[in-house]
Amino acid sequence: MEDYHHIPVMLKEVVEFLKIKKNGKYIDATLGGGGYTKEIGSLLGDNGKILSIDLDPLAIDNFSKYKSAKNIVINDNFANLKKIVTEKFKDGDKFDGIVADLGLSSAQLDDKSRGFSFNNEESLDMSFGPQIDGDSKWILNNYNKEELEKVIKEYGEESWAKKIADSIFNYRRKNKIDNSKQLAEIVAASIPSKFWSKKINPATKTFQAIRMETNGEIENLKNFLAQACDLLNKDGRLVVVSFHSLEDRTVKLFFKEKFRNDRDKFKIITKKPIGPSDIEIKSNNRSRSAKLRVLEKVK
Repeated sequence: MEDYHHIPVMLKEVVEFLKIKKNGKYIDATLGGGGYTKEIGSLLGDNGKILSIDLDPLAIDNFSKYKSAKNIVINDNFANLKKIVTEKFKDGDKFDGIVADLGLSSAQLDDKSRGFSFNNEESLDMSFGPQIDGDSKWILNNYNKEELEKVIKEYGEESWAKKIADSIFNYRRKNKIDNSKQLAEIVAASIPSKFWSKKINPATKTFQAIRMETNGEIENLKNFLAQACDLLNKDGRLVVVSFHSLEDRTVKLFFKEKFRNDRDKFKIITKKPIGPSDIEIKSNNRSRSAKLRVLEKVK
């Protein structure tokens, strides 16, 4: 991949909610194409700092040409946030704002070696980076039928999960599932065409589920959210942009629980999630499902 291209979603809204302080300290927990990091960095003074994290080494390499004295860039999982901060900052340091974009970058979606495409005859990986114990291919060829059904049903919210799991199990009795095109065809054949969505590929939900299982996305998100709250300064804000209902529900429930248990310390800024404008959706169709939520530490 020559360039790690990605359009940051709701950039204006994210920066406004973060209320950037000139000499503040910030975390971009999902560097991606560097859109948030670059914008936050442009608003910081000489004493400001921004820690940017990404599991994908390609994102880290791509950002190297933009890196300045304000930037600390780390190749790691945002679920290891406290460990990273401990290694790179003074003991007890807190942050004025933390942002995470939970979506795939355009670069990852367009990279044929990742296996995110429905018509890819090459890899079936779907990992965000190389630090993954079991890739998507291993999951599809080794999980039992019940495990596959659970993953597809819970993470993909797919009503045809049992039929799809049966089809995957039966297919691999004779052939190993090696690429995303095979998987897409297996899924499509499992769902009667009259039930196919007119908006998305019939395999979309299954691909989402396998990707989330591959990367441990929900568990990592829960770990990140808890650590991020502990690292906020007074008046610091945690801004999270999610792209499907399970992620958004996880963020929503975490914010509600945090407010309920620590009402004197935290405040939910967004009573309802913020979505992209019609203008943004028109210029970047991949932003259409984005939902932004904000939590503030008030004490």
